[in-house]
Formats: sequence, structure tokens, C-alpha cells
Amino acid sequence: MPLQADKHEIEQVLARRAWLLSIPPSLRAAYEQRRHEGFAKLVDQWSPMLGLAFLGCLLLTVGLHWPQLQGTDLRVFAWSEAVAIGLGTAGVMLAHGPRWQTTADHWIPLFYGLIIVVKVAAGFQLSAFELQVNQIYITLVVVIIGTLALQLSLRSAVVGCLIGLTPFVLAPWFVESPRYAWVFLAHYLLTTAVCLFVSVIREDKERAAFLQGQLLELERRQVQHLNDELEQLARRDPLTGLANRRLFDEACAREWERARRQRSEVAVLMIDVDHFKAYNDHHGHPAGDRSLSRVAEAIASAAHRPTDVVARYGGEEFVVLLPDTGGAGAAELARRIIDGVDALGLPHQASPVAPHVTVSVGVSSARVLGHEGLDALLSRADQALYRAKLAGRHGLHVQEPGPVALVS
Repeated sequence: MPLQADKHEIEQVLARRAWLLSIPPSLRAAYEQRRHEGFAKLVDQWSPMLGLAFLGCLLLTVGLHWPQLQGTDLRVFAWSEAVAIGLGTAGVMLAHGPRWQTTADHWIPLFYGLIIVVKVAAGFQLSAFELQVNQIYITLVVVIIGTLALQLSLRSAVVGCLIGLTPFVLAPWFVESPRYAWVFLAHYLLTTAVCLFVSVIREDKERAAFLQGQLLELERRQVQHLNDELEQLARRDPLTGLANRRLFDEACAREWERARRQRSEVAVLMIDVDHFKAYNDHHGHPAGDRSLSRVAEAIASAAHRPTDVVARYGGEEFVVLLPDTGGAGAAELARRIIDGVDALGLPHQASPVAPHVTVSVGVSSARVLGHEGLDALLSRADQALYRAKLAGRHGLHVQEPGPVALVS
């Protein structure tokens, strides 16, 4: 069963304690969908905070280092902040689009990495020591936000951090103070390593929670499936597979109430296998069980409407409930059932009626006009069956239809 296969696959993955749990191919689409939904929720709730974070960093820098923001340093700071804010604003706008949310892991690392590139490049161009140090801290804040706060996948976080390394690779060609570049790189690599480590742990827990949730869902569905099977077994005759007495009684109550509201007709067929005790005595009980199953199939094939209810009433007796059916239609169905059982040609050497298994059918119908009367209809069908047997069996008897409306 696919259900069992999926469950076994998830259990195997959870049993392997790797650094980063793998998602089975059959669940990857569901996992990605869950991540997209989580990202959309994150954007809706926290995107205003990103704007405040940008603004806070900007005001902090201006407030603490206003005396140093002069001449070239002011121009470098201004263009770097303008580019970073522009990239951040564009990223937030794209993140609010449903179409872009599904591909966030592909384009966010580019925006995030480019912001780091701008910050690092600006730090290399600043001359005031205080501004250089401040640029390191601001860049590390961007790394932390981009790697952790945005909850990027590990792959996306790595891509963004690698893009951010670009200015350090090019530093020997345009940086006047190599010592500052080395200090900046050391801080960047240390922060990136810590953030990626935390990102691995977070994503592993996220994957584990997803797989455990899927496992619980599969187990819930499995339990529900077993409950449905038990419910079906409780409502089905184990030998013939037809509805049992319990299911028939429930269907009768339901259809009778509907017929009462609509003042429509209901018919019942009582069917009995002729001389079945003699059949069991002569052919044996295993053969008797097989013949009952074949007879049940013939009855069910004849009563093929979705609303018809065929049930084993007990022993060798069957019953058919026919909603929206009058006496003539019920009698026609009874003839088809008799012919269908005859066509089986099941040998019955102990029958005085015919050399094969036969059935007798009692037919009763009524137009429902009152709140009660179901028992009366069943009783009339049983009386009709009794008269069919008195008439020699292997036939049917139709009880005259009429209203069934007992006094409350």
C-alpha cells in the first residue's frame, strides 16, 4: 500500500540522525508548499520590521558619527545607503507578490548578497576609522537578518553569503588598507559561519517537524481507514458481502422518512431460497455457503439502482428495499431475480421444485401517508412470501399495494 510505503520511508529518514534530514521525493512538493506558505506569512507579519531595521541602522550611524560624515565619506555613505535601501525595498515589494513568493529561495539570495556587497564595498571606501568600524557592524547585522530572520533555506543562505564575499576577493586590487580588509573578512567569515550553523539547526528542526507532522497525518489516515473498514464490516454480511440487518434497518428508516415527506411509494421484496435446509443436508454446509453467495450476487445484479438496498435478512432469506417503486415495478424486479437465480444453474438434487436452486419472492408496496407503518410494510412482504411458498415456491406473490398510515 502507498500509505505504508510512505510511512516506512518517513520513519527511515527520521531514524537516520544526519546533520540535515532529507525530504523524501514523494513529499518534496508538500514540503516546498509549506515553506512557501510560511514565507508568505513571514512577509505579511515582519516586512515592516525590515524597513524599521534599515531606518534604525541609518539613524544610529548618523547620530553616532555625524562629525565624521564629511566630504567623500558622506558621499560614499549616501550612495551605499541609497542602493541598499533601494534593493531592500524592491525585495520587499517582490516578496508580497504570490508568484514571486514561490521562487523566493532563488532571487532573495541575489538581493541579500548584493546588499552585503554594497556595504562591504562602501566600508573599503570610507576613510574615517569610526565609520569603517561602524560599517563592519552594520554589515554583520545584514548578514544576521538575511541568513536567520528571513528563514532562507541553507542553500539560499550559502549563496547569499558567497555573493557577499565578492568585494573581499577583489580587495587586493582597490583597497588601500589591507589590514582593515582582513579584519573585516575575519568578522564576516566568523558571523557567516555562526549564522549558517544556526541555519542548519533551524532547517533540520523544520524538516523534522514537517516529517513528524506527515507521519502523524499518515497514522491518522491509517486509523481512519481501519475504522472505516471496521464500520463496513459491522454493516456488511461477512458471507455474501451484502448489507446486514443493521444497515438495512438504518436504510429503511432513512428512506421511509424521505418517502413520508414526499408522499412517495416504497416497495419491499422478501426472498427465500427454496428448501435450503434440504440443500445443506444433501450438499453440505460449505456448498450451501457458496450457493448463498452466488444467489446474493444474482439479487444484487438485478437490483442495480444506487438507491436500492439489498441485504441478507437472516439464514437463507434476503430482503430488497426499493425507494420510489410501486407494486408493478417491484414485481418486475422479483421476476428478474427469479430468472437470474435460475440462470445460475446451481444443482439442488434435494429440491422437489426444480433440479437447481430456486427462490420464492414476496412483494409488498405502499404509498407512505403517515408517520409510522414501516413494520406493517415488512410484515405484508413477509406474508406475501409465505403465500408464494404455499403456492408451490419458485415464484412470487404480490400483496396488494395501499397506504400505510398508522394512528400515532
